[in-house]
Amino acid sequence: MPKANLKKVIFILLSLTYVLLAGCSGPEEKKAKRLQQAAELQAAGDHTTALANLDTLSAEFPNDAEILRQIGDIHQALGNTAEAAFYLSAAYALNPDDVELLYQTYRAQENAQQSGAAAELLEALVKAEPDAITAELWRRLGEFRAEAQQTQPALDAYLKGVHPEQSTPAPETAVAIGTLFRQLDNLPQAERWYSIAANSDDPNALTALFGLLEIQLRNQNWVAAEAAIAQLDQQFPGAIDASRWASARGELQGWRSAQAAMQAELDKANAASETEEQTEAAKSDTDTAATPAHVKPDTHTSTTTEAGSATSGKAQIIKDMQHAEAMADAPALETVSSVEAVTAPARQGKIVAFDPNIAIEPAEPELSIEVNYDQQTPATSINYAVNSTNAGDPADSFQPENTEVNRGTPSPIRPAATPRSLEELLADAEQATDEDAFKNAITLYWQALGRANTQADIWNNLSRVYLMDGQTKNAETTALEAMRLAPDQTAYTLDYLRVIQYTKQSDDFLAELESAYDRFPRSAEIALSLARGYERISGNKSASRTLYQRFIELAPNHPLNAEAETALARLR
Repeated sequence: MPKANLKKVIFILLSLTYVLLAGCSGPEEKKAKRLQQAAELQAAGDHTTALANLDTLSAEFPNDAEILRQIGDIHQALGNTAEAAFYLSAAYALNPDDVELLYQTYRAQENAQQSGAAAELLEALVKAEPDAITAELWRRLGEFRAEAQQTQPALDAYLKGVHPEQSTPAPETAVAIGTLFRQLDNLPQAERWYSIAANSDDPNALTALFGLLEIQLRNQNWVAAEAAIAQLDQQFPGAIDASRWASARGELQGWRSAQAAMQAELDKANAASETEEQTEAAKSDTDTAATPAHVKPDTHTSTTTEAGSATSGKAQIIKDMQHAEAMADAPALETVSSVEAVTAPARQGKIVAFDPNIAIEPAEPELSIEVNYDQQTPATSINYAVNSTNAGDPADSFQPENTEVNRGTPSPIRPAATPRSLEELLADAEQATDEDAFKNAITLYWQALGRANTQADIWNNLSRVYLMDGQTKNAETTALEAMRLAPDQTAYTLDYLRVIQYTKQSDDFLAELESAYDRFPRSAEIALSLARGYERISGNKSASRTLYQRFIELAPNHPLNAEAETALARLR
């Protein structure tokens, strides 16, 4: 009897212990098991069921970082970038010491195009793990800081991500660093970084060349500015005439003409001085021969006078040359009084003017674009008129002709004829495109950009014509500008993708497709393009299947659905 009671007591105690243990560990074990089930459903592609189970679990365990993180992961896999960013941010707020979760949340905010939140998270990541920041993350941090007008911190971030002594930085990065140095008024460093991008075939070379041109004009380095314009004309024909630097051509032309005129006047002064010396010498010889033999000339007086005359003539020549050299370094818009100061002894009051018959017509001659750099204030300004009898390509080179000396004042710049309206230019450009007159269409579009260079549709149409004409690099540059002006327009991104398939390597093209899909996750055309890329470039069948399916979901009635369905059957 006592033994039976003892057994009952032991059984009761064991049961109570089991119940207590089950009560203590049951919820956590239950949660872990259901999280594992959701992960298995996600791996099998059943995202809908997995999300439903996790939502139920989240109601039972509110504010659980692990559950919220897994919900965010599924939304990210589905391309729901906003939802993914929301849930991952909530998970990180509950577990701020998890560096891996911090990075995952940053990536989700980037994909959702939430730049402000992404910048804050990246700054937090730099503070938490500065040694783990990659060159790409330093570059991105530099972009964020530059957008926030934090010039020096932005420059510091960029410089931590580049090692020019080991490898050449990307042109885009070099331009960004050059711009920051220019904003800090460190022009030598700005010129160095701009030169890296300018000497490349990358579209960012356009920005770099404009940066170099601005620096050379500020420094009044006319030879270097002339070289920058020549490179712009060769690499990006018509671009400078559609920019705020269109007036720089006239200033450089004036500088060249002033140099030629001063050199001509200096040569004339030298010739006059030599003639005067020869006349004086001949006269002295004649006087000596005419003197009677018994009369001894005053040798001392004659020698002194002759030497003084020669010395005076040489001193004047040296003085003229010194003035001419000083004027060669003066700004392009010289004054009449300055030119007279150089050559007054030889010219005897004549004024130098310049021949306006120069065969060039700017894309938009009536534009008045101010160049912001220090310049001497002229006492009496000289206008350099630009006329043309034949309308030419804005990129045509120019040469000054027949510099004359007269008292007339050149006429101001006037267009050769009444300019066409923007609508007429665009209509003519479209007609030229329809007639396959691509060169003419390109010129007309550049002239239109001279009127409205912030209209993304004009840049995009110009890119299409460049592509039809086989100028793929110029097509890429102009397509990029259209995207920059209208980043939310899917059509411009699609046109850009069509261009870069000819200009970029396969891996780079695939990266651009991924970036486009991150920005436009609901674009059926971009989803289909990325699906093709995964299948044909990287061979990623799983990702390709997902995106083909995504394309069908986004556009169930799309004409290319048959292609997607065939691809899905092939990739199973």
